[in-house]
Amino acid sequence: MRNKILIGIVVLLISCVIIVRYFYNQNFEDFKKSVSLYESEQLKNFIKEKEKKFADLQIENPKIFQLFKAQFDEHKALTQRDSTYSFLYLSGSAKYSSPSFQYFDCLQNKCIVDMQNDSTQQLIIIREKELQRKFGEIFTLWYPKFKDEKLNKKINESENCKIFFPELFQISYNQSAWNDFEQFLIKYGLAIKESQAQNSKVEAQLKTKYSAASYQLNSGALDYFRNRLDTEMSTIITADSLPVIYSSTALGSITYYVIRKNFNQAVYKKIEDDAFTEQWKYNSLSTGAMPYSYCYGSSNYCGNYCSEIQVRTGGSDVLATIKDSEGDVFRHAYIKSGHSFTFNVPDGQYQVFFYSGTGWNPNKYMTTTFCGTLHGGFVSAESFTKDDYISLNSQSMTYELIMQPNGNLNTQPSSMNEALN
Repeated sequence: MRNKILIGIVVLLISCVIIVRYFYNQNFEDFKKSVSLYESEQLKNFIKEKEKKFADLQIENPKIFQLFKAQFDEHKALTQRDSTYSFLYLSGSAKYSSPSFQYFDCLQNKCIVDMQNDSTQQLIIIREKELQRKFGEIFTLWYPKFKDEKLNKKINESENCKIFFPELFQISYNQSAWNDFEQFLIKYGLAIKESQAQNSKVEAQLKTKYSAASYQLNSGALDYFRNRLDTEMSTIITADSLPVIYSSTALGSITYYVIRKNFNQAVYKKIEDDAFTEQWKYNSLSTGAMPYSYCYGSSNYCGNYCSEIQVRTGGSDVLATIKDSEGDVFRHAYIKSGHSFTFNVPDGQYQVFFYSGTGWNPNKYMTTTFCGTLHGGFVSAESFTKDDYISLNSQSMTYELIMQPNGNLNTQPSSMNEALN
């Protein structure tokens, strides 16, 4: 009896399950038909609204209508949705497409924005061409830096219609910013031109000095000169990056840099002097040569009432100059190391100067005197000394520039200007 009761319960449960499943299937099919019908009705209404919108826009604004019609995409307005049906413990869902009527207003707004952007873009293109023509590479350099942030800002217009047009922007044409940008390009261009002019001047200075020196150097010294210049060019011509700040209301503060070159003449002069030292370090004039004859004359003749001044050199070549009682250079001559030379002078008072050194450079600038510029001098170990004034009356005075024990010549330090002027 007990088993029969259990079997009856099982049969009853199975019957209930079958009956529930049957009614669920029947009702769910009806549910899907109703969803499909709802979908069709919605789509019909959407098509009617579309036709009405087309008709209204064609009358109100034909240009907007053309854009609206060209961009209309029904699929963008459709959203896939799920509708759920439940019966007791069973449930199921049916998918359907639901059109959004907001799409019409959003598309119309997009068309308006597109038209405005087209108009703005024409203004931008005209201004771009104008500034490109006026400023060329300068415009090309700076325009991308301000194009989107300052000059042609994009205003997000997709907030309410993000689902349809997630990247809708309206382009603004900032006239004030464009005017400031043009003024900046002018200032920048002037600063660059000024910097380039200054840099060209510096390079021209070096070129002029280089050409003048090269003309005077022999091949060996010239190679030495060029190698030194190549090696030390970064210290001869230095370049500083100088900041320049431009401020404006629309663009804000702009910092840019100009390159300013500088000519370190002291470094260059040292290299040039070293090159001439290299060329003339073994050069010597013959004893009795008068390298400044164009200024002081070349005479060593004396008629009546004459005296003599003899100079004997030691280990260095010497250029001796003799000044008269009025302080003018009266005689001069070159005396090689270990040689002697005798000056013939009228009786009177004289002061003798000794310019010694190594390696005679005939082109070396020395000083400017009453008769012009003196060229010619030693390239190394230069020394200027002098003796006190001496009085001669048919007498002979000898200077031995040789270090000797108990020697009686004590020369005094002198200078180029004192010895040659």
